[in-house]
Amino acid sequence: MLKKVPSREDVTALTDTFIKNLKATDKPTGTKHPDGGGMYLLVKQSGKYWRLDYRYLSKRKTLALGVYPTVSLAKARKRREEARVLLSEGIDPSQAKRDDRQARQDLAANTFELIARDWLLKTKATRVESTQGKLTTWLEKDIFPTIGNKPVSTIKPRDVLQAVQKMEARGAIETAHRIKQICGQIFRYAVATGGAERDVTADLKGAIAPVPKTHYAAITEPKLAGELLRAIHGFLDMPTPRQH
Repeated sequence: MLKKVPSREDVTALTDTFIKNLKATDKPTGTKHPDGGGMYLLVKQSGKYWRLDYRYLSKRKTLALGVYPTVSLAKARKRREEARVLLSEGIDPSQAKRDDRQARQDLAANTFELIARDWLLKTKATRVESTQGKLTTWLEKDIFPTIGNKPVSTIKPRDVLQAVQKMEARGAIETAHRIKQICGQIFRYAVATGGAERDVTADLKGAIAPVPKTHYAAITEPKLAGELLRAIHGFLDMPTPRQH
C-alpha cells in the first residue's frame, strides 16, 4: 500500500508549549517550524519570527506576521487568515500591509497640533506679535490637550465642542467663541492642504452660550449730555479732507 506523501497542510500544527521551549539556533538561515497554510515560525539566534509564504500573480512571496512572543500563536494564525482572505479577493497582502503603514504615517503627520502650528507660522505676518502669542497660548492651553494629537481628518464636531466647552465652563465665553473661529480657520487650512475634508466647526453654530451683552453707563446729567452732543456736532461739522 502506497503511503501518502505529507503535504504542507498535513503538517502537525504548532503548540504554545512547543514554541516556548524552542531554542535559538546558530544556523545563519535559521530553522523553520511550519504551522500549516504556508505559515511557519522562523527561529534564529536573534529571535522567533512568524512568516507566511504565498503566491501572488505566479510569484512566490513572503509576508512577515510579527515577532513571538509579542505576536502570539493565536494572533499569528489570525493574521494568516486575514492574508488569505485578501488573496482570495485578488489583493497582495504585502502591498496591503505597506499601504496600511503609509496611511498610518500620513495620519501621524497630520495631527491637529501639527497643522495648527503650521497655520500659525504661515499666517504670522497677518497679525501683531502680541496676538500671535495670545493665539498660541490659547491653543496650547485649551485645545491641544484635547484634540492636538488627533489626526485632523478624524476629528468630529463634538471633539472641538468638548475642548471649547471647557473654556465656556470657566466663564471665558467670548474667548471660547474666538477660539472656535480660530479652529475653523485651522480646519479650512487643513482642507486646503489636503489634510481634512471639511471644516467641522461649521456644525457648532449655536452650541456655545452667546457672549453676554455689555451695558454701558448712561449719561444722566444734563450738562454732560450737552457736552456730548456738542462734541458729536463738532465732529460732524469737521471739513472732509481733500483728496489729492
